[in-house]
Amino acid sequence: MLETDKIIKEIQDAKDLKELEIVFDQYLGKKWLLNEEFKKMVNLDAEQKKEYGKILSDSKNILTDAYQQKEKEIGMININQKLNEDIVDISVDGKKIEQWNFNLITRVRRDLEEAAKTMGFIVESWNEVATKFQNFESVNIPLTHPATEMHDTIYLNEKDKKWEYLILRTHTSALQNQMIKKYWLPLKVIVPWRCYRFDEMDATHDTMFFQFEGMYIDKWVSIANFKDVMEKFLWVMLKRKVQIRMRPGYFPFVEPGFEIDARYELRDRKTGEKSMSKWIELLWAGMVHPNVLKIAWVDPQEYNGFAFGPWINRLAAMRYGIKDIRYFTNGDLRFAKSFK
Repeated sequence: MLETDKIIKEIQDAKDLKELEIVFDQYLGKKWLLNEEFKKMVNLDAEQKKEYGKILSDSKNILTDAYQQKEKEIGMININQKLNEDIVDISVDGKKIEQWNFNLITRVRRDLEEAAKTMGFIVESWNEVATKFQNFESVNIPLTHPATEMHDTIYLNEKDKKWEYLILRTHTSALQNQMIKKYWLPLKVIVPWRCYRFDEMDATHDTMFFQFEGMYIDKWVSIANFKDVMEKFLWVMLKRKVQIRMRPGYFPFVEPGFEIDARYELRDRKTGEKSMSKWIELLWAGMVHPNVLKIAWVDPQEYNGFAFGPWINRLAAMRYGIKDIRYFTNGDLRFAKSFK
């Protein structure tokens, strides 16, 4: 006969969940005492089965309730103990939350975007992958040009609809054709984004860099319009006294083309001695080549315009007096936090 009172006492005497599980397995588990009692009913007649089955069922319900009640009790004891161990003193000063810092490239890019908006430019973004047509042919660069070779361009394994390998775009000019077809004319648009080149890394070059594509196309646009826009942009971009020079330059997608260089004053923090930096190429610029307009279905006899593409990394370096652009991407938080 099942000694219900004895089993209940053992359940109540359990000190933790481990001891309680042992009692459960011994009396209520599938292979233990209560199941064995149910198996004995095979040898009883129908009336005895009915009577003894009711006794066993009632005992099982009582023991199960006792087990569940004890399990809850031990669980609450454990919770209260854990809470007492992890008690928080709200009178103690909390951890100081560190102030966030923008990457310097992000700061310069946002300033450029705000300046562009005030002059009526659309701010656009795009992905970093381009077709060979977008990156080269659409901007008057023939596929025989040396820049299309592996030493300059990073090719991907994926292919486009023409079954040619896609590339990581080498300049934001790759978006000129798409922007013209998307917004049509007249058009004032900027596209600040990443570019990639298979290049040697040094103080002024990196394999990944941020460029800022600007384009203005309308009727009767002149170099005077270009100079006016560039002066405004350079003031916003640099926010410091610099020397600028503008010299003729060849770029397949502009005619005539210009290279704008700048240098700035350096000051030694220890000695206070002043010196000028080397000339740094800030950006290419020029009047949009007629072939680029034709490829985008624009009549160059009716429309013209200018385009420019500053390197945001170099602009940030010039604004903040950084000698090596690799500091921007080396992941050292101390560098970012040193500029407020």
